[in-house]
Amino acid sequence: MKTFLLLFAVFAAVVLIVSLLYWGWSNFFDRRAKAKKERLRSIRSAVHSHGPMLGSTLAPLPGTELENWLRSHFKAFAQLESLIKRAHSPLTAMRLMGLMLLLFAVVLVLGLLRQLNPIFLFLLSGASASAPVLWLSRKASQRGKAFGNKLPETLDYISRALRASHSLNMAISMVGKEFPDPIGTEFKTVSDKISFGIPFKDAIGQLAEGIQNKDLNFFVVSILIQHETGGNLTELLDGLAGTMRERIKLRGKIRTLSSEGRASAWLLGSMPFVLAGIFSLLNPSYISILWTTSQGRTYLLIGGALLAIGLSVLRRIVQIKV
Repeated sequence: MKTFLLLFAVFAAVVLIVSLLYWGWSNFFDRRAKAKKERLRSIRSAVHSHGPMLGSTLAPLPGTELENWLRSHFKAFAQLESLIKRAHSPLTAMRLMGLMLLLFAVVLVLGLLRQLNPIFLFLLSGASASAPVLWLSRKASQRGKAFGNKLPETLDYISRALRASHSLNMAISMVGKEFPDPIGTEFKTVSDKISFGIPFKDAIGQLAEGIQNKDLNFFVVSILIQHETGGNLTELLDGLAGTMRERIKLRGKIRTLSSEGRASAWLLGSMPFVLAGIFSLLNPSYISILWTTSQGRTYLLIGGALLAIGLSVLRRIVQIKV
């Protein structure tokens, strides 16, 4: 009897652990679940903004009173929300701010315990706090580039759907079903918004705001102009797709030609850290003067500032706008 109860307890514990792991994966790591939540959040916000037109029984805008107050009084808070949306991150602006404050406080406390230079400590804490924002910015940039690279193919698909006598709304819905993320997710959200009664102009405009890609802006403006004035939409989409492909080719050529400058920037930027690591292994007492003495910390601050200025100048040199 005891053996049976023990086996039953082990079986129940295993089932419970597996259930918890599946729940955590489905809620936090499953791409389809995350995409569905993001679409619902975007639709809910869009529907709220058109509440007087659609009715008074709509749910309020997601967020606490503090979030709504910050959203209406501080532009930086709204920009954080926009960045999170463009990065397609499950974080919220409040959680992001909490994470930044936590990183700032942890680095500050550790620096005070190590009795670091106050100026160096403040800069290090600020850099640590800004790391999540930089990561989200990079993620949003990569998502925008992936969207732009697939956009010409998407326009061709919409053009073929229109030639097959489908409506523009149906073509957008088909793109949302047939294409992978991020194209499929964003166009599916647009289709859902239109189905919920959001005006086409507002739904397609919010697509441009959520991605912030220049090629997408051309597409949205062209669609809106054609929606107001009329014209041959298939020819317009074919011309846009061809122009976008040429821009993508030109950007690829520019990236190839500027590869030497980017390699120089990576080499020069990493050289001080590589040399510091080598000296720390070979002769720790020789390099430790830089952070154990006030004069050495001053040199570190000056060197870090000059390194940042040099890298920003190199980045501007190799970054050519198309």
